[in-house]
Amino acid sequence: MQPVAILFEFISFLLAMLAAFILFFVNKEQQHTNRVLAAVLWMLALTTINAVALYSGWFLYVPWLHKMATPFSLLIYPLAYLYIRSVLQGEIKFRKYDWLLLIPAILYAINLVPYYLMPIEEKRVIITAIHKNSALISRFSEGIFPAYVFSFVRFGWSVLFIILNLRLLGRFQKQELKQLVADNKELLRWLYIFNGLLTTLVTAALVVAVMAAIKKTSYIIVDLTLGISSMVICIQLFLRPKLLYGVFQPLREITGVDTIEPLINKRHQEALYFSNNLIVNSAQHINNRDEPSSIELTISRADSYRFKKIVENLFLQQTPFLQIDYSLEQLVKDTSIPRYILSSFINREYGMGFREFLNRYRMNFFIDNLNNPQWKNLTLEAIAEQCGFQSRNTFTKNFKEFTGQTPSEYIKENSIAATA
Repeated sequence: MQPVAILFEFISFLLAMLAAFILFFVNKEQQHTNRVLAAVLWMLALTTINAVALYSGWFLYVPWLHKMATPFSLLIYPLAYLYIRSVLQGEIKFRKYDWLLLIPAILYAINLVPYYLMPIEEKRVIITAIHKNSALISRFSEGIFPAYVFSFVRFGWSVLFIILNLRLLGRFQKQELKQLVADNKELLRWLYIFNGLLTTLVTAALVVAVMAAIKKTSYIIVDLTLGISSMVICIQLFLRPKLLYGVFQPLREITGVDTIEPLINKRHQEALYFSNNLIVNSAQHINNRDEPSSIELTISRADSYRFKKIVENLFLQQTPFLQIDYSLEQLVKDTSIPRYILSSFINREYGMGFREFLNRYRMNFFIDNLNNPQWKNLTLEAIAEQCGFQSRNTFTKNFKEFTGQTPSEYIKENSIAATA
């Protein structure tokens, strides 16, 4: 069975490294979520290549590397939990105490210090024996604690996060709006598959650990399950390019009360999400002609980050603010973000209304282009029009509020010749 296990593990190692590379370096959206998933894949890849090195005999040539990767296996399930949590809760960074999840891996590394300090020849003897009979893996106590302890600790640690993952998924389906759950059906299916494959792996590890405590049992079953599970996870990712290359994530979190334009009903449903480069919530209202009111609007941190990127990339690349009649309605069309969400986002993110936000870009454009040769012989009124202002007076008023100087004073101070 060893050649089969080596084949599966080596293929899964290559697939995991490829998928992790795409998630970490190629996909520029949802960077936190994708990088956590990439870390899971790297831990799986490291564990599988460790098994390949053991069964193929590579460790006989580099015995000092034996067991170096073992502590990292304790990070697979915590990272999987952080990945699922970041997806369902729209997180864009780690929480304050997430680093505590590293403690078991650190403690296990400390447990292996006696083995790490063991003379090379003694290590080679152990590796040779295991290479000839993999059942001996369960008989060697290479660390401070007796044999079997690590197997059961790793099982309990892993099961904890399997349960936490199921709890997260269950709460999301129970607490979120039905339309939002329905819209993210494919994503939720992937998360269940991901958690299910990790459950299969930890189940195989438990069975072998129990049997190894009774009689000599080969751990190759666990390694074969590891290779197959890793391979299936990677295949599932490649079959879902939105996960590898695009944005594919539910929305939730940050709440606040905003007064928005007349709505038809207090109740609203968050629905649509972007499939390639952005995600938004779309409000659907039932027509019963309620009076205009203030409603609690939900915008996640992940959404705020995405909306900011969408708007600022649009303004940077297409400079729509230079259009004199550019409006919030036009920005809604250009970004496909619902009007009430977009208006609320600008108020929260930039601390100003849409018109002031637009004029700030126009004034910055003016400042950045003071040395533009094409403006040398233009009147201030013509320059104002170039910047998107309807009139010289509007330009002057906004610019003075922004800088404390009139455009003419600013130009003179910066030694720019212009005809006022």
